[in-house]
Amino acid sequence: MMKKNLVILMALFFGTNGLAQDGFMPENILQMDDYFTHHLLVAEKSTHSLHLFANENGLPKLVKTFQMATGKKAGDKIFQGDHRTPEGIYHFTEFLPHEELLKRHGKAGEIYGVGAFVMNYPNPIDERDGKTGGGIWLHSTNDETRIEKGLDSRGCIVAHNGNLINISQYIELNRTNVIVVHNLKFLPTKTWETNKADMLATVNDWVDAWTTEDFDRYISHYSKEEFKDKSKGSYQAYRNYKKAVFQAPGTPKISLENVSVMSAEDYAVVTFKQNYESATIKDIGKKILYMKKDQYYKWKIVAEIWTKQGIEEEEETQVAFQPKMRFFTTTNPSQILGEGFVEHKTTENN
Repeated sequence: MMKKNLVILMALFFGTNGLAQDGFMPENILQMDDYFTHHLLVAEKSTHSLHLFANENGLPKLVKTFQMATGKKAGDKIFQGDHRTPEGIYHFTEFLPHEELLKRHGKAGEIYGVGAFVMNYPNPIDERDGKTGGGIWLHSTNDETRIEKGLDSRGCIVAHNGNLINISQYIELNRTNVIVVHNLKFLPTKTWETNKADMLATVNDWVDAWTTEDFDRYISHYSKEEFKDKSKGSYQAYRNYKKAVFQAPGTPKISLENVSVMSAEDYAVVTFKQNYESATIKDIGKKILYMKKDQYYKWKIVAEIWTKQGIEEEEETQVAFQPKMRFFTTTNPSQILGEGFVEHKTTENN
């Protein structure tokens, strides 16, 4: 009955073409792009559903929904060993095939099935909130009947082996995101568009202040109370560092490409390709802004990450993403797990 209701709900909101209908859009996906969010996953814990979305002109298109299991205990993860699945916005950093899992964990590694995708928990927001633990993965299992229980992992997201292989075709490490929520909520389109415009206006003003070297306006986009930089430390230390950079001769040229915007319960993540050129530096990297609203409902940056991970070097042309078998050599779980593996048939695929 729950599955039937879920299908009806998705049909109501997404219609036959997969885009939101009847004036509603998914609250957690504000903007997708063809580079970092050509596809993303939303793990909805209340319905034990893993939704795969594709980018369609910046809008989320529902591709398919899979059944999943999450932590044995309900609620957001707080500390190591609490058997809860963390809620928030994450990306996949590593893939561990079946053979590697057996090498690391011996026979106990069989419980992870055909493979596991490592999530970047704890992210900067989790660390700020004092959450502990690690080893949060999207993986499969050698006993697919446990997925029917819904709450059956130590904190990971668990899918059927065949479904994980299917999902893997849409994943790129250090690009593809998974948003973990209790409920996937929908907003009236007008409200959704207002939220999106508000976030993009904030980001555009931040980069405009940077390129025009308007330091006061630039630094006003950072939270005095909550911002922390991994290398510079506190807000004040970061402010002093950036003040010195702004005073250096020359005006930087900065442009953003492939901007995606996702939201969680109390924060948002903006990801983009950043092109930076100054008198001494010319570089392209991936920038991730973690943002929260202050007491006046203004978006402020609380963490900022720049990395080369997820950026292809010396890209001459951007080739459109195509799903393909990047991580597995077969679609048959038995060829990986052995003939003793018994596949549990599921009707959860839409």
